[in-house]
Parts: sequence; C-alpha cells; structure tokens
Amino acid sequence: MPIETLRAFMAQLVLGTSLRDVAARVGLGHEALRKFVNRTTERPHQRSLRAMAELYNARQAREQETVPTAGQLKLLLPRGLDNASATVREVFDAIRGTRKAGAYAGAMEHYLLRRLEEEYAAEPDWGPSRKRSRK
Repeated sequence: MPIETLRAFMAQLVLGTSLRDVAARVGLGHEALRKFVNRTTERPHQRSLRAMAELYNARQAREQETVPTAGQLKLLLPRGLDNASATVREVFDAIRGTRKAGAYAGAMEHYLLRRLEEEYAAEPDWGPSRKRSRK
C-alpha cells in the first residue's frame, strides 16, 4: 500500500476524531502520528504501517458494504457539486476577510470540499431517464 495513501487516510481520521484516538488505534504515540501526518517523519516502523494498513482496509471494506445516502453537506448546501463547492468557497473567503480568521480556515475548507466530493461520488449515477415511446 502506498505510504502517501496511508498518510492521507491518517490525516482524515485525525480530522474526524482526534490525534490521540487515532494514535491509540494504530499503536503509535500521538507525537509520532503527528509527525507522520505532517511529513516530518518519512516512514514509521513496519509494525505501525501494518496497523495503519489494516485499519485502512477495514474502513474500505465497511464503506463498500454501506448503501450510499445523501450526506449532511449535500442536504445543507445548494444542489450540485459545483454550486455547493462555490458556496463553501464563498463562506471561507468571507471568513478570511475578517481579522478573526483562524489558522485552520484553509484546512477546514479543504476538508469540507473533499468531504463534499466524497458525498457526491458515493451517490449512484442513475443517468438521464429515458422516456418510452408509445406505439
């Protein structure tokens, strides 16, 4: 399994829960996981990589078994990936225009856009409906 795939997966888990929780799941210290996610550490121990890969594979198997449903972002934002993405960008542009914009605004925007794309990718593509011709 590519190490960059594991790195991105671990970063996604950390955003979803907490650094300490994910570190405990894979048997790493929270600082070691932080360094791995931030690319300070190139390659953790083989045992840790194996635990990350097992967690990744388990998550992939579980997600493939679930029936895709409309996610919370799809229900909250305007219809269509382009319209919803534009709305998210507008909100974060407005936030960046204030003095109180936090250091994590860019990371939050990136996470929401990625999550929105995942929600639309999980939706089954029924395609345009064809009308039957009556003869």
